[in-house]
Amino acid sequence: MLDLLKRFGYKPRQAVWELTLKCDMNCRHCGSRAGKARDDELTTPEALRLAKDLAKAGCKRLTLSGGEPLLREDWPLLCQTLISHGVRVNMISNGRKFNAKIAKRAKAFGLEGISFSLDGLEDTHTFIRRVKGHWKKVIENFDIAREAGLPAGAVTLIVRKTIDELEDIREILRQHKVRTWQLQLGNPSGNMVEHRDMVINPEDVLRLIPLAADLRKRKGYPKVYIGDNLGYFGEHETELRDQDGLIPFWIGCRAGCSVVGIESNGNIKGCLSLPSALNNIDAFVEGNIRQRPFQEIWDDPDKFAYNRKFKVEDLVGFCRTCEYAEVCRGGCSWTAFSHTGSRYEFLHCYHRLVELQKRGMLRTSEEVHGDAAAPASPVPEVETADDHAEADAG
Repeated sequence: MLDLLKRFGYKPRQAVWELTLKCDMNCRHCGSRAGKARDDELTTPEALRLAKDLAKAGCKRLTLSGGEPLLREDWPLLCQTLISHGVRVNMISNGRKFNAKIAKRAKAFGLEGISFSLDGLEDTHTFIRRVKGHWKKVIENFDIAREAGLPAGAVTLIVRKTIDELEDIREILRQHKVRTWQLQLGNPSGNMVEHRDMVINPEDVLRLIPLAADLRKRKGYPKVYIGDNLGYFGEHETELRDQDGLIPFWIGCRAGCSVVGIESNGNIKGCLSLPSALNNIDAFVEGNIRQRPFQEIWDDPDKFAYNRKFKVEDLVGFCRTCEYAEVCRGGCSWTAFSHTGSRYEFLHCYHRLVELQKRGMLRTSEEVHGDAAAPASPVPEVETADDHAEADAG
């Protein structure tokens, strides 16, 4: 499969750009530990130059992310520049700053859509996001976007409590005519390192994947999309992948092959979710556009080696012996590394878990760690929105 990717050529066809690390929330699961802006974030001229360089390098789709992208004042200019150079642009936002004026403006200059994070029913979402009233604001945002003609989507980061809430979440999204809904696993990365009891156990995937496949098959809105860290290669695999695609199964992590992540200070990574300085890890930063032009970093044959120079022999554990090893290449790099410290072993693989279960080798987390691993965190008192705005401003 890597040979096939090489034949197509390594181009940054899809990008996720952290416009700023500044955020007006302090979520328990934030992988980037967002809050304050980085001290060295790109200036507007630097960001505009990068936008043009990305288009020139072959970027076709780009997601504006953060932090909270709406807190960067020049986001409309950057968005318009990308669109004018042929890049299809969407945004993911926590939605606190979103309103009808922003919706109409974004629609007018061609933003393809905006997605808001919705991480459970109201109690679960409030526990994760730590802001009272935010759940209702997100629901309101779906209606605001729709009324402006701006396609709206939801993104749900799945933690332990969320699995049992997915059916009810879908019904809420259906009622509000939300077009798309992306599901992805929450990982013990960033802030969630301190909240590991929120992270689903590998064996939970055995009930999550059939449910996700069933949600995918439902007609009407929302259309469900599965994140790259869910799957792989079990009986539901073709149902999980986009049926409009040429290859309806997982073809391995594309970080540094056709996907690129950009931090707000100009750091280039294969995937924005991969950890870096704020998590005391620099192994996945391939360079900075202040030192080298983007195209030069991307074309460097020694960069993104964990994917571009992959060998089956790099894999460990079950992944090393798996019949799909050459295609899968160890699953999602971010999820694998978050759980094991290795890019090359994926513990939450559906195929792996089914096979271990057939062999009588699947041990539950309670068997491995004891009952202490099972309970979810108690729900503490939640701060108000104003408390967080003041704390983050400091």
